[in-house]
Amino acid sequence: MITITLDPHSDRPMYLQIYDHIKTEILSGHLTHPEKLPSSRAFSAYLQVSRSTVDTAYAQLVAEGYIEAREKRGYFVNSILHTQNFSAKEFTETTLIASPVKETAPRCDFNPDAIDTTHFPYSVWKSIGKNQLDNPDNFLSGHPFGTPELRQAIAGYLHGSRGVDCTPGRVIVGAGLDYLLQMLCVLFERKAVIAMEDPGYRSARSILSANGYSVLDIPLRGNAFDVSALSGTRADICYVTPSHQFPLGSVMSISRRQELLSWAGKKEGRYIIEDDHDSEFRYRGRPIPSLQSLDRNQKVIYIGTFSKAISPAIRVGYMVLPESLLPLYKKRCGNFACPVSVTSQAVLREFIVRGYFEKHLNRMRNIYKEKHDRMIAAIRQFFPENLAEISGDNAGLYVILRYHGALTEKEIEKNAEKNGIRLRSLGEYYASTPAGHTPAWLLGFANLKTESITSSVQFLAERVFGLRAPYLS
Repeated sequence: MITITLDPHSDRPMYLQIYDHIKTEILSGHLTHPEKLPSSRAFSAYLQVSRSTVDTAYAQLVAEGYIEAREKRGYFVNSILHTQNFSAKEFTETTLIASPVKETAPRCDFNPDAIDTTHFPYSVWKSIGKNQLDNPDNFLSGHPFGTPELRQAIAGYLHGSRGVDCTPGRVIVGAGLDYLLQMLCVLFERKAVIAMEDPGYRSARSILSANGYSVLDIPLRGNAFDVSALSGTRADICYVTPSHQFPLGSVMSISRRQELLSWAGKKEGRYIIEDDHDSEFRYRGRPIPSLQSLDRNQKVIYIGTFSKAISPAIRVGYMVLPESLLPLYKKRCGNFACPVSVTSQAVLREFIVRGYFEKHLNRMRNIYKEKHDRMIAAIRQFFPENLAEISGDNAGLYVILRYHGALTEKEIEKNAEKNGIRLRSLGEYYASTPAGHTPAWLLGFANLKTESITSSVQFLAERVFGLRAPYLS
């Protein structure tokens, strides 16, 4: 229903006040084609005016072409309006600000956060979704920690694929990593000091800082978290990505993991947040077990999402709490409703238990491996060995290209922008850039077409780095 403030004492008749308001709403874009207007009977009752007053206002709008009357169907915003060119005076400042600005798509997009969505089994997801929409239970509020069925499916998947030791009761479902970190902020009442990897996941750092936490940035040692640097600090919690360090792509050794677990076990109230962000995609060697699987003292809070494995659009993440933290979590966070709809949870649960998720993962591993191998081969082909160093490979959806040439980082980024190439600098992930830092970029390959990877890397080498010939035949 359209809300209008009518002035019965105005010199302007009621029907013209209604006409003015609807016309303004249409011109400002708040009413758009083919939106249906309220019936004159319902509208007059809502506004507490006579039906003839509304009929007269509608008749004037029809006469001027703002709306059209469809027999036995009602009044609709007219499509002709939206093909005309109006002067700037007819649009309010608010309308201009709200108008979406379309960004020019980059010619080559090496976005490390992107995924390949072209191979997702949409028909299967759609079929499952249709069936779940017919289930009345999926329109209830659901459990605040997530539906028991989905939590059981996630627990089974994590135990089988990552060796995570958990029961469904310890699994918390939320709308992605951001929400889960917010819940942890509530759990620890903003009293803890949190140590994070440097370089590391800056978005997580921003969330923790914005919630009032003191964050200590610990420089990596040997491309892994420096546990010895924690000694003497006030840190109660450390946030790590041990199986595929973000952004360097390194793996924390078993000895370093044992050191970290030992640090957590030496004091009451110490915990480790393990972010297992893209553990599904490893292309060589055996899978790396989770840090949580080694935990015997209930010190690891395990967090992951389906953003890379399925899509960030579904906004579903999970965390596994130590058994000892469950009573406190229920007390402090138990009144927060799960932000993921019950229907979405039901669809995801069925997608997992019926084997479609595992089948999709296996397919994407093969696709990403081929893209990964082509990316490595193309870099070696078009970048000379003395100028380019590749690291962070064999897992994840990007590789790191370190540059040892004469061009500065600013010159390279300027060349990239001029040629429509999207690059992500490794320097963006440092809290403080170390001395002697070598310019480096995260080159994502997931959203590139397999057949275009070689030409994209060649275009990058020639237009951005000024390299003209292949260096490996």
